[in-house]
Amino acid sequence: MNLAAHSRLWIFQSDRKLSDTDQAFIHQELKQFIQGWASHGNELYGEHQVLYDYFVLVGADESKSPTSGCSIDALTRKIKSIGESLSIDFFNRLNTVYEDPSTQMHLVGMDEFKNLLANNTISENTIVYNNLINKVGDLEGQWRVPLKQSWHNNLIATL
Repeated sequence: MNLAAHSRLWIFQSDRKLSDTDQAFIHQELKQFIQGWASHGNELYGEHQVLYDYFVLVGADESKSPTSGCSIDALTRKIKSIGESLSIDFFNRLNTVYEDPSTQMHLVGMDEFKNLLANNTISENTIVYNNLINKVGDLEGQWRVPLKQSWHNNLIATL
């Protein structure tokens, strides 16, 4: 993303691997959306990116124009609309993407993720994606992290 590190970030994780056709559709839809995205009548300076076949990232440089509840709601509605068009759920927070030792990515539900951990198929050092980060600058060093440094670790402990 070519936005400043302080820029606001939203990460939406797909519930399945995104095909090239899916990604082209998402790109076209978000390109149009961001061109007209506004907050209280002020145009927002934003960008989007599809990464690793599972993630849709949308960022906005709030130093140029701050986002508002209405602009965030509009983004959420757009992502839901894209999901409905493609039969994808971008809002299931209990799906987890992790990397195996060869760095191949896998998408599993939280119950399966917990079983993989119990069976030692994955460990506290397994790489997961912390989609709760909210700044572009956090993509480096805080998004792709070992399980032991992620919110997933706390959730698994309570299940």
